[in-house]
Amino acid sequence: MFHTYRSEVIFMHNFETIDQLNQWLTSKGIDATQWGTGGAKSVENLWAEIVEGESQIQDEPPLRLVRMVKVIIRDGNRILLEAEQEFGENQQRYRGQPPAEKIKPGESQVEAALRCLHEELQVSPSQVEILSWTSEPEQVCDESPSYPGLPTNYVRYEVEAKVVGLPREPFSTIETIHDDGDPVKNHHWLWETKS
Repeated sequence: MFHTYRSEVIFMHNFETIDQLNQWLTSKGIDATQWGTGGAKSVENLWAEIVEGESQIQDEPPLRLVRMVKVIIRDGNRILLEAEQEFGENQQRYRGQPPAEKIKPGESQVEAALRCLHEELQVSPSQVEILSWTSEPEQVCDESPSYPGLPTNYVRYEVEAKVVGLPREPFSTIETIHDDGDPVKNHHWLWETKS
């Protein structure tokens, strides 16, 4: 598979098995031995993301590519942030970010935002009013806390939504869709004042 990026044709790696993915990581000098501990996800999680089409792997230079949506929910001058995630075997990770979700193949940023709110906040579409969304994404290349040593190019869209029925104080939710690609079990939320 090929992907056009900045007028270049870049080879996207297709893996047929998780063993091929492991071999590729080793051949690129990416140490995945600590993945699955602390705040990092496992090789199995990355494999599930690839199978689901939520992540692609660029061969040279080694890079994970992810299309994602960030959902901005306001309550007056406050916005909702995910303070922390719990996943794996007693693993926790600080977030300090608005709700976010990887966009699946064939899914729009608004559809992914609604799925995010349903899965992470147990909010039904009838509770959500989409106020705005970006059609042009922001592209950011950064070190992913999920897969240390494997840089990630994030193609980020933003959706702003009004959601009725959310608690006004810090609260927690249980992830409704728990699979190998997204091992998060619990989310902890808080409202932060923005000037």
